[in-house]
Formats: sequence, structure tokens, C-alpha cells
Amino acid sequence: MRDNPMVIEYIFSLESGKTLEYSVPFDRTRETKLPKEKYPEWTVLEFQKCSNCPLSSEQHTHCPVAIDAKEIIVAFGEILSFDETDVRVKTPEREYSKHCDAQTGLRSLIGFVMATSSCPVLSSLKGLANYHLPFASLEEVLFRVTSFYLMTQYYVYKEGGQPDLSLDGLKEQFTEIQTVNYDFLQRIRVASQADSSLDVLSTLFSISALISLNLDDYLERLRPSLVYKR
Repeated sequence: MRDNPMVIEYIFSLESGKTLEYSVPFDRTRETKLPKEKYPEWTVLEFQKCSNCPLSSEQHTHCPVAIDAKEIIVAFGEILSFDETDVRVKTPEREYSKHCDAQTGLRSLIGFVMATSSCPVLSSLKGLANYHLPFASLEEVLFRVTSFYLMTQYYVYKEGGQPDLSLDGLKEQFTEIQTVNYDFLQRIRVASQADSSLDVLSTLFSISALISLNLDDYLERLRPSLVYKR
């Protein structure tokens, strides 16, 4: 277990010479009521509010994901998804680096920010974010998400409950996450001047759709890589 609070650092070195740096704590506390005049209109909770959002505007003035992602989305507003960049990611255990397009690096960063936000729908991802893997492929995402869910079901079993080995609960979770990704995309269309942020949310929407609708088919593709006994 970690002794110190977890912080992930992302450093983007663009070919234009511009550098963008973000330090994202795993645990972030924020007031639920913020002065509206200090934040863009598109961060207000009721602005293009997600259709499955359980938060009430009486208790929360702003969307927690929008507030957490605000600086990133604004900074990438002038960057195209295909702009090349060197990305360094520093975690408490190791560093990662990748030369890629802006969309790939931004998807990894935004994914971590969303999963560790105070959004109650995305809270199911927070435990997995403890083991953040930058630049994960679709196969790696599927393997990690499914493995993590099955581990939670192991503890359901240990505590006398009925474990969900059919993964129906996981599919339901990602149906809700898919809704958030799609609706949040509508929100940031107002904030994004270029296409990188929009491409990122479109990709996250596609991944959540695959998990909620076609999980069984994609898991069959991973089956040949597994060694198990009947």
C-alpha cells in the first residue's frame, strides 16, 4: 500500500515547442457549491446535464468532471488530435513515455481525471484508477476492467453474497458510463475550439459502448491468451 497520496503527472512536449504539464492527485476534495462567475458557463451542473446524473443543483452548482477537466480542455482547445507530441507520465511506481498524437495522450489523461472525479456515476472506476495504465490498448482495457470487476465479486462471495460471474453488473455499469461519456461530449463541444478533446470523448464513448454491448464477444478474443484448467 502507498504511504503517500497518489499523484499522476502528465507532461506533453508538442512539436511546436509548447509544453503542457498536469499534476493530478488521486484524491481531490472540492466544495460542492462554487461561485458561478469564476468558472465557464459550460461547467455549471445544469448546462447540458448528463441524463443519468443523480446530483441536484441545490447541492452542487457545477459538474465535478467539468471542473476537474476544465484547464485541460481549455489548454487543448487549439491543438488538433493528429498533432504529434512526446508524452511522459510519472506515477508513484514508474514512468511511461510515448511519442504519439495528441489524442492518444489526452485520452489517457482525461480518462484518469474522469475516473477519479467526484462524479457518482464514474465512481465505479476509481478503484481501477489506483492502478492507472497510460496509453492502454482496447485489449488491455478489457482485461483490466473485467479482472478488477471479478476481484470485487470475489469479495462479494467472501462476505456471503452472490457473486456476479456473468458480468451483467459490469455491463450495466458501462451502460451508465457510456451515457456520461456521450452527454459530457455534448457539454465540451461548447468549450473546445479544436477537435482533440472531442475525439477523446468520442473514443471513450466507443470503448464504454463496446464493454456494455459486446463484452462477451471481445472477451472471446482474449481467451486464447489465457491458460486455465476446466
